[in-house]
Amino acid sequence: MFLKTIEIKGFKSFADKTELLFTGGITSIVGPNGSGKSNISDAVRWVLGEQSVKTLRGGKMEDVIFAGTQFRKPLGLCQVSLTLDNEDKKLSLEYSNITVLRRLYRSGESEYYINNVQCRLRDIHELFMDTGIGREGYSIIGQGRIDALLSGKQEDRRLLLEEAAGIVKFRWRRSEAEKKLENTEVNLIRIEDILQTYEERLKPLELENKKADEFLRLSDELKDKEKAVLIYSLKKIQHKIDELESSIERITSSNRESHLELTKLKEDINGYNIRMENIVDESTRREKDYYDKRELINQGENKIKLLKQKIEDLEGNIKRNHLELKQIENDKIKKSEGITLQNQNLLELKNREKEVNISILDYENNIKKIEKDIYGRENICKKLKEDKIQYFSNISKLRSHIISIKKDGENIVEKIDKLKSSYESYSEAIIINSEKKNKLLGEISNIKKNISVYQNKIDENNSGILELTNILNLKENSLQKLNALHNTLEANYKMLVNFHKHYEGYNRTVKALMENIKNHKLDVPAQSCFLVGEIISLQKKFETCIEISLGNSISSVITKNEIIAKTIIKYLKDNKMGRATFLPISIIKGRKISNLHKFEDIKGFIGIASELVSYSKEFKDVLDYILGRTIICENIDNAFEIAKLAEYSFKIVTLSGDVVNSGGAITGGSLQKRSSNIIGRKREIEETLVKIENTKETLQVLNEDIRKVKSDKEKLHYQNEDFKEKIYSENIELTKLHQQNDTIEGETEKLIESRETANREIKMLYKNKETNLNELQEEEEKLKEYSKEEVKNDDYILKMEEELKEARKHITDLKESLTSLKVERAQISENILSGERELSRLHQEIKSMDVKNRSIVEEIKLSEEIIHKNKLNMYSNEKEVKDLKQYMEKLQENIEESHVKTIELKQKINDSNEKVDNLTLIINKKETSLHKIQLELTKLNSQKDNIYSRLKEDMNITCDGDIEYDVQIENLEEYKGKIVHLKSSISKLGVVNLGAIEEYKNLQEKIIFLSSQKEDLIKSKQELKKVIDAMTEKMKGVFKENFVKLKKNFNDTFRELFKGGSADLVLTKGDELTGNIDITVQPPGKKLQNINLMSGGEKGLSAIALLFAMLKIKPTPFCILDEIEASLDDANVLRYAEFLRKFSRDTQFIVITHRKGTMEVSDVLYGVTMEEKGVSKIISLKL
Repeated sequence: MFLKTIEIKGFKSFADKTELLFTGGITSIVGPNGSGKSNISDAVRWVLGEQSVKTLRGGKMEDVIFAGTQFRKPLGLCQVSLTLDNEDKKLSLEYSNITVLRRLYRSGESEYYINNVQCRLRDIHELFMDTGIGREGYSIIGQGRIDALLSGKQEDRRLLLEEAAGIVKFRWRRSEAEKKLENTEVNLIRIEDILQTYEERLKPLELENKKADEFLRLSDELKDKEKAVLIYSLKKIQHKIDELESSIERITSSNRESHLELTKLKEDINGYNIRMENIVDESTRREKDYYDKRELINQGENKIKLLKQKIEDLEGNIKRNHLELKQIENDKIKKSEGITLQNQNLLELKNREKEVNISILDYENNIKKIEKDIYGRENICKKLKEDKIQYFSNISKLRSHIISIKKDGENIVEKIDKLKSSYESYSEAIIINSEKKNKLLGEISNIKKNISVYQNKIDENNSGILELTNILNLKENSLQKLNALHNTLEANYKMLVNFHKHYEGYNRTVKALMENIKNHKLDVPAQSCFLVGEIISLQKKFETCIEISLGNSISSVITKNEIIAKTIIKYLKDNKMGRATFLPISIIKGRKISNLHKFEDIKGFIGIASELVSYSKEFKDVLDYILGRTIICENIDNAFEIAKLAEYSFKIVTLSGDVVNSGGAITGGSLQKRSSNIIGRKREIEETLVKIENTKETLQVLNEDIRKVKSDKEKLHYQNEDFKEKIYSENIELTKLHQQNDTIEGETEKLIESRETANREIKMLYKNKETNLNELQEEEEKLKEYSKEEVKNDDYILKMEEELKEARKHITDLKESLTSLKVERAQISENILSGERELSRLHQEIKSMDVKNRSIVEEIKLSEEIIHKNKLNMYSNEKEVKDLKQYMEKLQENIEESHVKTIELKQKINDSNEKVDNLTLIINKKETSLHKIQLELTKLNSQKDNIYSRLKEDMNITCDGDIEYDVQIENLEEYKGKIVHLKSSISKLGVVNLGAIEEYKNLQEKIIFLSSQKEDLIKSKQELKKVIDAMTEKMKGVFKENFVKLKKNFNDTFRELFKGGSADLVLTKGDELTGNIDITVQPPGKKLQNINLMSGGEKGLSAIALLFAMLKIKPTPFCILDEIEASLDDANVLRYAEFLRKFSRDTQFIVITHRKGTMEVSDVLYGVTMEEKGVSKIISLKL
């Protein structure tokens, strides 16, 4: 995998669309300061997901968008795309090329794309994880940040080394697993709260379930008795119906005779009407026939004219076709002559083609022979030229050597003079160095005293930092606990709000009904329905006793009036949603204890339940109806005392929830602890919200304290850094002084040695001068011999080149002739092909003429047949027209006779209609009497149908079941009394929640389901912990293994770059994943020392050694280095360049540089310039 292209548009100084193409090896980007070179590395860092504006050298993210110049407007967006070659499938996507694009708008919106598909920033981070390219990778080293590899923060250094060790993906997976574990624990808490709420609701619901079963049993018995009464009433009504039906039969019989007479008269009238209609129909038919025949005559005459016209047209076509036949025959003769001529031309061309092919073959053979001869001569000539070069080289070397010998002689004389001068200067320098050494020793003593003072201050600050660290740990632990409490409160708040929103705790019917009203599925006026549990508020100490007092009434629905209640009841029936109790404000009457004063003095008496709750005035009657006859007292003893005084006529409830019912029944015992109740839910929501706000304030204060402690700690750190920097500066100065002292001592020794050496060299130079003169004479003799040999060789080369020139000219002439023949052959082939095409075309045209000829002959024949048929049709139409005119005269006479008969029949019909009117009046009087009887019968039938309807709708039986359920009722009133008693028993049960049966069943299922969910979450929690532990062990193993390799690589690269010395990575204060990683280096000839004591160049070279060590253990696909060699001298730049060339086999390098040595090893150079001020432009050069 390697980087193919970078496309930049609108990013920083790159206002215009700019594309940089990359290949393998080393690409250098050069240009003057401020031209925008580093903006390229920033662009790559940005497109890979960098979110730190500081790292991108900006104040806010919008700063990366081109801000405009004096002559250009600012841009509204910037985008950078980076294309990678993924043929080796190192990235997890199944694409050979992967393009990552990031776009930022000035409005702040940001977009990310992978291969033109929009994605998340997280997707890009995951894509490049463990490749060394990502945001925590070491593939991009920014300007001035190379030494951060060594002297940066421990956390940043560890991230880079973990990326190199290949455990970043494991760390990310472990982090994801820890987040899932945290979510699982939150979900577990929520499920436990919900389970507790459901379990608290289960026992009251079980009581309601039993009560509902008793209600259903009594209701079934009541239904049976009511059904018997209805069937008894049904039989009485049936007897009256039978009497009325016999009366109807008598009147109907009398009426039947009158109807027979009326029917006979109507039949006579109908007979007359039928005869008249027949006559009229016959007359109408004849009139229609008359007009139809007249239309046929017109059509016949038009057809005759049309046939005459068609005959004339066809005769004209026959004449034209005969002329066309003659023309086709003439064209056919011409085409045949053309075919003969074309065949002759083709034969001539093919003969010529054979002749040309023979000539071409002869020319090609001659050319091959001559080329072979030329090749032999060229080899001889080549050998002679090589000899010439050798002669020239030898002569040049001799001349250079002679000049060098002469120069050496001059240098020997010059050196003798210099050495004499140096001998005198060495003696003077030895005296001066002795004075300097004494001065340096005094300065070294002063610096050591300063370093001791700074170190004492650092130790004091370290004690302060340790104390602040302990305080910070305590506060951060408090913050963690407070955050956990805050999260729990928010989860409880959301749960309570959710319960309140979805009416949790109310029975199933009421819950479903209120949600449908809220969702506008039921058409009732706004603010016309309320739940008892939602309209009241009270003190916390009364919540238990009031909820016990309300019982099932807590789920009762309050409506504005009885009409709304009826509408809702109908909706419940239609949708089979169950039953509910409704309390219409308009008709409900409150019930309240009147003689309350006699209980007020009793110890423990608190008051009437309806007076202990707060509510709106409009609900007073409702609350008095529900709670007006319930007394609240402190304990069960007080309750018994009040109950005795009240003769057990009221319901008395204690604060702990014990109940003395009217009549003396007692309910009591322990109450399960409840996380939330319906009445206290609103209070709990408000209290929880207050707690959340309080914890937020506390969190803010605690965060501020932590920030302050961190700030104080940071100040001490900064002071220490200042002191360390001073110590570092002093150490540098001390080192410099020591070096100066060592240098002076070394110089003094060297000066003494140099003085002795100079004396020895003067003596030796005199001997060298004599040897130099002898060597000069020998070299000049050799030069004369080589010059003679060179002249002979040049003459032979000139002769061979003349012969080659003649041979090449001859072969060129032959090739030109050959080319002409090949051109002629190609033209002949083209002409043959064209002739064959023309011949084929002529044959095809003759065939087409034959087909057309046959078609015209057939058309003439067809036209003659049509003319004959048209003449026959014309004669037939003339005869039909004549017959039709005779038939029309007879029809006219028949139509006149029909008009006379119609007038006679109309008179007979008028006489019969008068008799029908008289008889109808008599029949109407009888039917009026019959109608009254039928009304009475209809009324009875309606009563009967109502009973049937009640039997079917209320009791679910049909008419067929009447006889089977025939109960004998001797005393109807006594039987009705039993029905009243059953209704009274049902009424005593109070408000019955029939939905409790289904709700109880559903609640049990929910508890079972949530329990299984809880078990699954516990298992999931355990599995996640195992995964986290396994991932941690895996990370430790991988890091430990690769850390050993990295140490070795670091030491090797350091020794190569420094030509000696040693370097090491040391893991301290913790295990493989938490311990600090320290770097120790020892340049050649120096003691092991702290990294901060090194010079800038040494730091830079050491950091480069670490970078190459990481690349050796885990090469990145590409690496962008921004002026990382800036602090190196020329010799070290060359070493750095050698390493770049060596590592470029596995890693693609893109380097931003000013150094010549780096440029020299580059394969491609890109130049960045600003032709237009403020706008960067790219130029490229391949080396």
